[in-house]
Amino acid sequence: MTTSTRSATYYVLLAALLWSLGGLGVKVATGDALALAGYRSAFALPVLAIAAAYEARRRQVSVVAMLRRPLVWAAAFSYALMVVTFVVSARLTTAANAILLQYSGPIYVALLSWPLLAERIRLTDWLATVGCFLGMILFFFGKISPEGMRGNLFAILSSFGFAGVPLMMRLEQRRQPAGWRAEAASPFVAMTLGNVIAVIVCLPRMISSPMTDTASWLSISGMGVVQIGIAYWLYGAAVGHMPALRSTLLATIEPVVNPLWVAVFKGEWPTRWAVAGGAIILVAVTGQAIASRGNARERAAD
Repeated sequence: MTTSTRSATYYVLLAALLWSLGGLGVKVATGDALALAGYRSAFALPVLAIAAAYEARRRQVSVVAMLRRPLVWAAAFSYALMVVTFVVSARLTTAANAILLQYSGPIYVALLSWPLLAERIRLTDWLATVGCFLGMILFFFGKISPEGMRGNLFAILSSFGFAGVPLMMRLEQRRQPAGWRAEAASPFVAMTLGNVIAVIVCLPRMISSPMTDTASWLSISGMGVVQIGIAYWLYGAAVGHMPALRSTLLATIEPVVNPLWVAVFKGEWPTRWAVAGGAIILVAVTGQAIASRGNARERAAD
């Protein structure tokens, strides 16, 4: 492992650990879920804007030009859907349900890669999809309140946004010539724009239901700056220096650790059905990532 790869590994690990604090942060804060989502994006916005400007300057590309591209906007709307519905979900259901259901998103990437990117769907993709849907079904077993049911549905919506960001960015890259210089900067531009969209969507609730207590302000500001802004900057700086499989596997720390923070500090434990469903989803996503890496090597050898 080279020095750059080792550093990148540490960056992704740290990013995953920071992401994992999201469930706890939402549980600590009080107030309207949409207002909290808007405030979190508002605090993340300047960090990601700086990251976008830095990457654009380093690559000598125009941010304004990237803002004219429809797929950057599509990725931004996907990102906004992901971050807003995750907060709503985490307030309505357990942190474990919210993050593990969201984590089924990579399977949608595999399924939609054929119609959008002309990438072949293999048997392992279908098996992983079946595993994810089986895991998702288990989340709705057992005793669950109507509020928790709505939270699970919002988590599934969040997984659609989670899948849309990489799909739109990959499709954008496919439409560019080889050596496209904006590849590293465009995701940061899309995420910055996505936070703007999230703030606009949530603004009415931010005005009508503002946060009033210090604990909520500290929690949400920390989530915006650190758990989203710095975490995504670390991840963006690392992924280009390691295999995609390694970054995918390292990122699985997030859905594992996320509910543990909430269980330890808030006493919220997932049901046995949710644990079983989450384990199936993690195995399906991890197995699909490993199989995809093997398929990529086969195509390169042909």
